[in-house]
Amino acid sequence: MSAVETDLWVFRDGRKSVSSAGLLHELQRGLKKLLDSPRPRIRERCLNALIRAGELESALADAGSPAVSALASLTDALASALLSGDLSVVRKLSGSLNNLSLPQTIETSPPEGFSYYALHPLDFADAAMRMGNPGQIISGQTIPGQAVAVIGIRSIGTTLSAVVAATLRRTGCPAERITVRPTGHPYSRMTHFTSEQIQWVDEQKEQRAMFLVVDEGPGRSGSSFLSVGEALIDADVPAEHVTLIGSHEPDLSMLCADDAVRRWKGFRFLAAVPHICARFSGHIFVGSGEWRRKFLAEDTPWPASWPQMERAKFLSPDGTRLYKFEGLGAVGEAVQQRSRRVDDAGFGCSVTDAGDGFSCYAVAEATPMTAEEVDTVVLDRLAQYCAFRAAEFGTDGVPEPLAEMLRFNISREFEIELNLNMDALQPSRLVVVDGRMQPHEWLRTGDGILLKTDASTHGDDHFFPGPADIAWDLAGVAVEWNLDPNALEFLLARFAQLSSNDLRRRLPIFMLAYSVFRLAWCKMAMSAVTDSSEQLRLRTACRRYRNLALIQMSQLGIRVPAAPREQPSLV
Repeated sequence: MSAVETDLWVFRDGRKSVSSAGLLHELQRGLKKLLDSPRPRIRERCLNALIRAGELESALADAGSPAVSALASLTDALASALLSGDLSVVRKLSGSLNNLSLPQTIETSPPEGFSYYALHPLDFADAAMRMGNPGQIISGQTIPGQAVAVIGIRSIGTTLSAVVAATLRRTGCPAERITVRPTGHPYSRMTHFTSEQIQWVDEQKEQRAMFLVVDEGPGRSGSSFLSVGEALIDADVPAEHVTLIGSHEPDLSMLCADDAVRRWKGFRFLAAVPHICARFSGHIFVGSGEWRRKFLAEDTPWPASWPQMERAKFLSPDGTRLYKFEGLGAVGEAVQQRSRRVDDAGFGCSVTDAGDGFSCYAVAEATPMTAEEVDTVVLDRLAQYCAFRAAEFGTDGVPEPLAEMLRFNISREFEIELNLNMDALQPSRLVVVDGRMQPHEWLRTGDGILLKTDASTHGDDHFFPGPADIAWDLAGVAVEWNLDPNALEFLLARFAQLSSNDLRRRLPIFMLAYSVFRLAWCKMAMSAVTDSSEQLRLRTACRRYRNLALIQMSQLGIRVPAAPREQPSLV
């Protein structure tokens, strides 16, 4: 399938407008903790401050703020301190933050690799060290003190570029850095250097510098990396002087940028090696869908997985502890707080901080559930859990455009325009929902207690729905547990009794939005996996959600063409 055929809307934007003063205050608070730290906590707190500084630097650069220079110096100092443990420069620069002139608001977006994909800044330090002397890459011979020009791709490339530059300086290479923001369609990004950046590139060329383009990824298209590399070529930098540094080797056949294979082969690429591989070398890898092999019965049909999008997970050798990556810095802290509250309320398993963005969960002696086990006891527990989340996980912010997501995906998938009042999708209260209410995510212990797993990451990751109305989770229960009308009525009545929130009239549109999102998710995942058995599971799930969406649209009075277009095969 082409990129266009699977170009449905499943990822939310993630950008949000925040107070720059508030973000600066959070950074200053992190710096104070760092500078007051006992030695065992320095690395952890330096890492948190580095991520926050890189986030603020990136946002100020996007805003064109003169204050970006001061933040870049601080980010560089924190990157150096992360490598050396020397906080002297950080201490000197931290006092100068009080006098910055900042815009009132700035736009930020989560650094996805640090938040979701177990990417650690030190992975890129190791990659820079593996380069050896950059002069050997250019000329085949050692050039003492070879100059290096590092270009970070905003957002996360800001922090990563600072770490790469700091690493190279420690090896004796003079390294300078800038950051850029490619623009345009995600599959066809373009990079345009400013006049100041062109001047900087020219100065680096005069020194015969090696150019390093740094970012996580490449992603679905590879076009951000390609756009920066090609902008350097357009600026008369020889291709052999350009190296791209990312988080993984791409499957070139899967990149959906125009002429991606030929263009990508025009550059040297260096992949960072995740340091978690060494940390968990004695453990059992259960990410990328492998958890199904360990936790589901052999005769149980496996649920579909999008392996590349799963969190990194490891099982302890004795099978009693599950280590799951849940985010570095503030993102991971928020996830762990939610997990502790779920556990304290009796719905989850105990959790501790395992460091480097990982949480450690106790593995319960329990069995994953199936939809066939639904009864009034199960429905009551599900209603209690949804009422608990609605009460405990309220949040502020702007709701995600669920109505626009629904209209877009229905237009693409069913080739109809959805003329329907969707005011019901507007949340009465924003909640960090669970987002994973499938039966296998629930465990039944030997004494009959139902526990919720995977309860804290999906409600605020880079997929829809983001923080939403709790109706999203109830819709997920209805769809994933195949509830008949009587069971659904029991669930909603019990939830209304517990929460004083009657969702009966609003739930049908949420069920449609849920089914269409899951359809789109499965279809995009199909285009990203190569394993035929996984493609079959995804295709089966996609068809189920599609059929459900057709039924739900009919019940809402939406006319659908009698003969929808044939769904292309992926295998």
